[in-house]
Amino acid sequence: MPLILLAIGIGLIIYNYRAIKIEEKAKNTHEGLDIPFERVLSNNKEELEDYKIEIGILRRDIAESLTELQEEILEMKSEINILKKNEKLYENKEELKSDNVINSDLLIENSEASKESDDINENSLVKVDEEDVISEIKFSKETDSNKTHKIKKLLEEGLTEEQICHELSVSKGEVLLVKGLFKK
Repeated sequence: MPLILLAIGIGLIIYNYRAIKIEEKAKNTHEGLDIPFERVLSNNKEELEDYKIEIGILRRDIAESLTELQEEILEMKSEINILKKNEKLYENKEELKSDNVINSDLLIENSEASKESDDINENSLVKVDEEDVISEIKFSKETDSNKTHKIKKLLEEGLTEEQICHELSVSKGEVLLVKGLFKK
């Protein structure tokens, strides 16, 4: 048995030695593409480059279609939010009246602030910027207090935190914070 294995091993060595000599002769005579292995290798490289180009084109097309879909989804979400706001406005006439009162109060405050800013504008420009920032902060506090009152009202009605989050489009943490404040 060992003699058979030795004979097969010597035969393979001689066969590969001849193949190496043939490749060296072909390289020296610049006929490298006549060897089947090198020809197959070069063909496969060219095919891979074609596939890579096609894959790149497909990736670009998919990316473009995904961005278009994302834009459409965002547009639909904004339209849905607008429709929800319109439905809430028609359902709650009391809230409309209170919003109108708040808006008129804000208009009065804004007109007073603009009169003050005209007076301050004559003195210096820096004070006008500070007044504008303060009026914006006051506006956000009023909307936050309105939001807390809505959350309190919905909690008293017995809605869960998730339902309130969905109803008012606020985070669950905000609802839990308001709930904790009103428990005290």
